[in-house]
Amino acid sequence: MKTLIKTTLFFAGVVLMLASCENQIIEREPSPVVLENCLGVYFPSTNIKTVEMEPTQATEMTITISRLDSTDAAVVPITVEINDSSVFVVPESVNFLADQKTTTFVVTFPTAEEGVTYNLRLLIEGDEFVNQYASTLPFLETNVTRIKWTNVDPPFVYVDGAIMALFGVSQYPMYVETQKAELGTSVRYRFKNAFKLVAADDPDADGIFHGYPYNSPGEVDESKDYYVIIEIDNDNNVSMSPSNLGVDWGYGMFSIGSIYGNLSTNITSYPLGTLEDSIITFPANSLYFSMANYNNGGKYPSSATTTIYMNKALYLKANMKIKDYNDVAYQDIIGAVSEFESAAYSENWSQTIAKALDIDSLNEDSEYKDLFYLPDLYETGYGLAFYYNGNSVTIPSNQKTGKKMYEKDIYVSPSDNVDSKVEINAKGVTIYTLGLKFHYEDGTVLGEFSELFFYSEDPVAYAKEDFIGSFTLSGPCLFDESVADMDVIIKAGTTENTFIIEGIGFAESVIATFNSAASTMSIAPQALADFDYNGTMLDMTLYTYTEAGEVSDTATLDFTFNMQGQLVLTSTSEAIGYVINSTAAGGYVDGYYDLVFTFNPGAPSSVAAQLFSASIEAKQVEKVAPSKNDKCAHNNFKEQTKAMVKRSLKTNGDNYFSN
Repeated sequence: MKTLIKTTLFFAGVVLMLASCENQIIEREPSPVVLENCLGVYFPSTNIKTVEMEPTQATEMTITISRLDSTDAAVVPITVEINDSSVFVVPESVNFLADQKTTTFVVTFPTAEEGVTYNLRLLIEGDEFVNQYASTLPFLETNVTRIKWTNVDPPFVYVDGAIMALFGVSQYPMYVETQKAELGTSVRYRFKNAFKLVAADDPDADGIFHGYPYNSPGEVDESKDYYVIIEIDNDNNVSMSPSNLGVDWGYGMFSIGSIYGNLSTNITSYPLGTLEDSIITFPANSLYFSMANYNNGGKYPSSATTTIYMNKALYLKANMKIKDYNDVAYQDIIGAVSEFESAAYSENWSQTIAKALDIDSLNEDSEYKDLFYLPDLYETGYGLAFYYNGNSVTIPSNQKTGKKMYEKDIYVSPSDNVDSKVEINAKGVTIYTLGLKFHYEDGTVLGEFSELFFYSEDPVAYAKEDFIGSFTLSGPCLFDESVADMDVIIKAGTTENTFIIEGIGFAESVIATFNSAASTMSIAPQALADFDYNGTMLDMTLYTYTEAGEVSDTATLDFTFNMQGQLVLTSTSEAIGYVINSTAAGGYVDGYYDLVFTFNPGAPSSVAAQLFSASIEAKQVEKVAPSKNDKCAHNNFKEQTKAMVKRSLKTNGDNYFSN
């Protein structure tokens, strides 16, 4: 029953409401009517919403204002809704001439401070000025910032890739005077006169310049300042504004900038720079380079990377990794003895040794620590680097020697079969045994050799007694292709500072002299004892033979010990060989050059004069002294199986060898 009553009452209420609505008249407010002569004033969208100004620029901006009806002249009042710190000075009105649709007015802000953003909102009001139904806007919102630049200390280090890519010059680091501006959503840096002339004492001890090293006087405009400007957004993307460099090499003003955003919208092909770990990197095809008078100022993508380090320490750290041992800074180690003997090339020569300057000395694992270098070893411009810590030798792998075979570059790596070690002999000479594997870049092995370097800070002195003993005398023959192989004995002479050499062919004995100051033994031309040949006594005279191919009766043969304990000709010896002449026999009977006495303790304690020919006959010198070939002109290489060129776990790819 209750339900029925409630339902009846509900419907009764609805009927009453409907009846009430039928009797009520709803009055609607009419839409605004645009005045017949409404000007339709508005602010065009071309007005800049955000204005950033250099501190040196005038503190004003020009605003554009337009109208739809330009029939008559008009004065339009301007309402200022927002004026931060009342910094903006805005005219109360703007004037339009008859038939003038667009005009401008100037807003100034003389008291605006640097580094502060000020907001401004202007409004046009009144039905005679504003068309409410137009798509244009009768208001303008803008903001102004006078950029505040603060000096950055220490300066950035800039390594250019743009100029380098076009001209093919080397990349050098340079300090750039740096200033910074905080812009809310981004940070801007500018580099003042980055490409100026270098300082007189450049580069500094770290190899960094204070300008661009390839510029010459007259090529840099010093009449005003030039800025390279970069901007970093919140995502660490870096762009470079088009920037004149103030440099002209005769092709017009140099300029650089980002390609993306200035010349192209293809960010895949022309990426922006990036900021990571305080290092800014503009990769290849990120920047363009242009010269105003070259090809109509054409802009060319840079194929090289430009890198900007936010301080010197970052640059040094990033460049401490050794990429090429030939580019490391070394200091020569001066020594009285500094010689290299190559088994690979069967040669020996005077050789400088140097030690790397440790630019990462605070790092216990510095790659420069205990690094030694033999400059211009096999070829000019290419050296051999190795580590020696006092106990073991480390040879970095894949070092280019500068030599070629079959037009292929030859490299060296640690030998798999020849140990590297360091020893000191009885004379105090340090002997570095360097086990080297010579190979092509693809790993094809050419041979493994024990290469020796001898070093002593002090001269090695030899006493007369050091020259006394049994030796094997060797050297090429001056008359044919044979090689001497004589067992000889060097004895003390009958007078002070003389020797008697026995065992030389056709000579009962040869007299030599000792120079204690130079530690040398010298053989001068001399008459020899008559030689008994099958019962016939033949006169014998020893003459010397010079590098010029002449027989001499004055030039001496001077010998000294090499680091292998052999008696070899000194670099200053007047003569390089000898001939033995017999008038009775009709001329020369024997002769050799490039003589070497090799210590031979197993030789007999006494020897007789040796005869090498079955019969004596006069001979003509047919072989002159060989001309000196280029260093390492002949090698002992033979292509072997292709082997994997080993690399160790150490970052520089070294293998270690212990004594």
